[in-house]
Amino acid sequence: MRLSKWFSALLLTVPFFANIAFADYPNRGMSMNSVKAQYGEPQSVRQSAPPVKKRWPRITVWHYGTFSVYFERSTVLHTVLH
Repeated sequence: MRLSKWFSALLLTVPFFANIAFADYPNRGMSMNSVKAQYGEPQSVRQSAPPVKKRWPRITVWHYGTFSVYFERSTVLHTVLH
């Protein structure tokens, strides 16, 4: 019983700290223009290889040293910390 209360308290605090950790990085749904305006030019850019169909849009990755931003078309999908 005691362990389950401690575990429940831990689970309630994890989302709070996860939000703080990602507050300084691009969020899902941001546009390429807003990412570039806020974080500057990326150190490098990589795009998925053609052929690209409408069903499978091009994925673009911008590398910023400590993190990478994955875009589908011009919208942020994920931010990955290194």
